[in-house]
Amino acid sequence: MYKERFGNIPNKDKIIDYLEKAFKDKSDRWIIKSWLCGKTAEKMAKDLGLDPDIALASASLAQIGKSYTSENNFLEGFKILRADSYFFPAKIAISQSFPLKNLELYKDIYDLDPKEEEFLRNFLYSYDYTDYDYLVQYLYMVFDENFVGLEKGMELFLDRSYPALFRERFYELEEYFLPKLDGDIEAYLIRAKKSKFPYKLFRD
Repeated sequence: MYKERFGNIPNKDKIIDYLEKAFKDKSDRWIIKSWLCGKTAEKMAKDLGLDPDIALASASLAQIGKSYTSENNFLEGFKILRADSYFFPAKIAISQSFPLKNLELYKDIYDLDPKEEEFLRNFLYSYDYTDYDYLVQYLYMVFDENFVGLEKGMELFLDRSYPALFRERFYELEEYFLPKLDGDIEAYLIRAKKSKFPYKLFRD
C-alpha cells in the first residue's frame, strides 16, 4: 500500500509472508517478539497520532535481517526491505538498533568494516528520526517473547558494553510515550491464545 510522505508500506499479508519465510529459512523465536512489537505498535498508533499500518509494518519488520544473519542484522534488514521498495521500514530496520546517533558509542557493540561504518555514519547524520523510529526502539526494549517492561528489558538487552547514556535514552522514550496512552502498555497487548500468528509456527 502507498502512504503519503512514507511511500510503499507492506500490508499485513506481506508482513506475515516475510516472517513466515524467515522462519522457514532460519527458525527462531525472535519472530514472536517482532510480531508482538508490531501488533502493539498498531494498537497504540492512534493514541500516539500515528498511522496503524505504518506502525505495524515498521515494528514487525525491524529485525527481519535476522532471517539471514544474527550479526549486524540491521544492515541485512535494510537491504531486504529496500530491495522491495519499502524504503521507510528499511530505515527503521537500521534506526531500531541505533537509539543514539553517535556511532562512536557502538564501537564495542557492533563489529563494522570501514564501508559499513561510513554508510551508517552518513545514514545517522542525514536521517531525521520520527515517532515511528522512537516507538520501535522503545517497544523492542520492553518485549522479549512477552511484555517484560523497561527495567527487565534493559537488564536483558543492555550489557556492560552499553554506556549509561543508553539507559537514560530509554527512560526518556518511556516518559515521552506513556503519558500519551490511554492506560498502561498492557492495555494494548494482544492475547497469545487469540493470535494464530506467529504462535502456530512453534506448535509441535
